[in-house]
Amino acid sequence: MAIRHAGCRTMTQPPANNPSAPVFHGDPAELPTDPDLIAGMPYRHYKGGAYAVVGIGRLEADLAPAVVYRAMRDPSLLWVRRADVFAEPVATPQGQVPRFAPDWPVALACLDFLPRKSVLEVLALHDTPYRHYHDRRHILEMFDAAHARGIALDRAQALAVLCHDAVYVAGCEHNEAASAALIETVAPDADRAVRDHAAQIVLDTRTHIATIAESATVLDLDLLRLAAAPDAFDAHSQDVFAENRALLAARTGLQGEALQAEFLRRRAAFLNKLAQRPELFLTDAFADCEAPARANIARIVSAAGASHG
Repeated sequence: MAIRHAGCRTMTQPPANNPSAPVFHGDPAELPTDPDLIAGMPYRHYKGGAYAVVGIGRLEADLAPAVVYRAMRDPSLLWVRRADVFAEPVATPQGQVPRFAPDWPVALACLDFLPRKSVLEVLALHDTPYRHYHDRRHILEMFDAAHARGIALDRAQALAVLCHDAVYVAGCEHNEAASAALIETVAPDADRAVRDHAAQIVLDTRTHIATIAESATVLDLDLLRLAAAPDAFDAHSQDVFAENRALLAARTGLQGEALQAEFLRRRAAFLNKLAQRPELFLTDAFADCEAPARANIARIVSAAGASHG
């Protein structure tokens, strides 16, 4: 992975001949104390770019504390900037603003009963390279959709959304149980009733049958991608294929177009079975999603039938 020292007009290291330049000794007390400078925290550059903190380090040349971060648009490239420069104000036509400011999503306000560090650690579990569908995007989309639709998630529902795919291995039948068990570690200080309800909601995502009232909203959020625009729905299907390709190839011995056709057949069968239910979406807040979701399912079922005709 490449690491680049992000320079700026203001020098990030004072000239060696500057007698007023700060001197660093590697003392832990020299490190920044800002609680937002933690791994995974999203930041916004004053010019608009989106970044995420990777961690705190030191510049080898003079032991100056530095922030290591990555651009959201290119996570493969790491940037390094002296901590005091990262945090300093810059002059703009609108006045002085921070060079980088924390950019915590407003849709995650329902998780404010948890330390942000805990939330970021769970989200990081979704970033493993083999995840293409059950990834961070899916979790954040669920929170965004709840916020956009004016749905106030209670603590159990918010915990369940955050954790329901925290453990995911393609083809494993224990993903939901393992994810539910993780809630005890993620929210040890939450009320027992909150943790128990959150765990049950996560377990309900396996069958998409609500066994408690709180599950219905989360199940609707989890299925929301079925109602996406056709091109987005097809992209999600390709993400599911990418996530399951290796396992399906190992189990069937198929490759290439034959493997893709077998995946399409299996996905169509799964979704067609789901469509036999009287309602895909269980709450009034998502009633508008029923028709587009059923149209997408009908389209993929028809395509699967044509490929085997």
